[in-house]
Amino acid sequence: MAEELTPASGDPNRTVLIAALLGVLTVAMFSRAIGYGFVNYDDDAYVYENPHVLSGLDSSGIQYALSTSDIGTWAPLTWLSYEVDTTIQGPRASSYRLTNILLHAAAGALLFVALQSMRQSLWVSITVAALFLFHPLRTESVVWIAERKDVLCSFFWMLGLVAYGSYAQKPNGRRWVAVYLCFLAGLMSKMMMVTFPFVLLLLDFWPLNRVHRDDTTVWKSIRSLLVEKLPFFVGIILALFISGTALHSRGAFDTRPTGGLHDLLRVPENYVFYLGKIFWPARLSVLYPIESVRQNFALLSAAFLVVITIAAFYEARKMPWLSVGWLWFLGALVPVAGFVPFGDFIVADRYTYLPSIGVAWALVAATEYVAGRFLVARWLATTVIVVACAAATWVDLPRWRDSLTLYDSALRIGPHYVTYNNRGVALLRAGDTQAALADYNSAISLNPHFSRAYNNRGSVLSDSGHYDEAIRDFDTAIQEDRFFADAYDNRGNALARKGEPEKALVDYNFCIRLDPARAMRYNNRASAYLQLKRFSEARADIERCRGLGGQPHPGLVQAVTDALKTVP
Repeated sequence: MAEELTPASGDPNRTVLIAALLGVLTVAMFSRAIGYGFVNYDDDAYVYENPHVLSGLDSSGIQYALSTSDIGTWAPLTWLSYEVDTTIQGPRASSYRLTNILLHAAAGALLFVALQSMRQSLWVSITVAALFLFHPLRTESVVWIAERKDVLCSFFWMLGLVAYGSYAQKPNGRRWVAVYLCFLAGLMSKMMMVTFPFVLLLLDFWPLNRVHRDDTTVWKSIRSLLVEKLPFFVGIILALFISGTALHSRGAFDTRPTGGLHDLLRVPENYVFYLGKIFWPARLSVLYPIESVRQNFALLSAAFLVVITIAAFYEARKMPWLSVGWLWFLGALVPVAGFVPFGDFIVADRYTYLPSIGVAWALVAATEYVAGRFLVARWLATTVIVVACAAATWVDLPRWRDSLTLYDSALRIGPHYVTYNNRGVALLRAGDTQAALADYNSAISLNPHFSRAYNNRGSVLSDSGHYDEAIRDFDTAIQEDRFFADAYDNRGNALARKGEPEKALVDYNFCIRLDPARAMRYNNRASAYLQLKRFSEARADIERCRGLGGQPHPGLVQAVTDALKTVP
């Protein structure tokens, strides 16, 4: 084991006071967004259309949180946190968003405490924590209710850093267990936590200085630190297996027809994109346009990254903060840099949430090294930059006011098939059917394999009586995604309306096998049973619908009741 560190210097009361002040200022800045509504981009699946979350914290909710792979992810603590919000504050958008804000504020405050425990100067600790808290790239992770996993994982990440700083000062089993429990809690919030032990190894090098610099003992100390981290790597393997199973079960891995080299060329482009947004956070979007790889730019980006990496390693002994901060950024982004494409996007602002800390720390520590004597100038620079970040974040917040505002803003940056599809859903809810239909057509034009747009367009066509066209759209949606429960349900509705209840029943049965927790699916199947004169089964489905918290259609209930009265 490497030698013990001396305790961090500084007044503990001052540290707590500054951490609390940073947290309060963060809550004040994001308070503008507390009253915003839900958006129909995953907020529905995570919260306002999820019966388990809306039922609050109970035995069935706990079982759901521990076992579900909904949204293609395994994150039991994230689900439990939503259920706790529902129980304590009620199922309002403000309830869930307030918790997001509080978790983000707490994470930033803990980051400041962790930096202080690692003997960083007050200026470095405050500047790095403030940049993390107030940077405009934080808006997506904090204000988007569906990104609870980001802020919850970050909370446990920072708590783990505080625990690790304490452990490094005086290693013992109890303190090691505290770090490991934070790591496990972070994994149960979001898979981004898999990079945490690698960051700990970087911190062992600097600023914790747990790697002996003597040539005769350096490898022995490195081996000791790696053995110390072995249980973390075991946890990563288990978490990746569980998460991979969840992603495959929901078809979340990307199926875009790209080759291996194409994907690898995308990676350096993405890294440079994120660096650009960190330094100049303009033209932010919830969904950036998917563009083809620019081969020359990708190769230049790769060369740029290699040069910086070599320079950081070359100066590692003299300026270790450069290599640690740079490798933090590179490593923390690995899970989402594009090595394994998944989802309907290439890059996302939320992916900078933890990696950007490395860049900020490297630059701030380098500034202290170069301009260490100019304390007043450094504090003045911190004030100007942090105030500018906070002002930009404040101005950016209204983009998340509601779905239409969010997607209109995204489409001003560039087209994306998910943006058109989701805006179509919002327009339909607002009563603008023709505009919604136009957006669904635009989504399909951009991506002819996008099952959700076919399903949504089919629903509009079915509601307007164009059953054959609607069924063709549902057929295509199912062809693209054979586990798409909504498409089976909607095709069943169109078939039932067309007068083909036998075929409709087949779709309803398969839909319920895929997704048995949605109440109104039983209402729909009950209508098919009614058409087929299977009245007892219709009544049973009506009761199942009620048991899941649904409200069966009054006309259906009355028709089934009247029909049962005529049965001898």
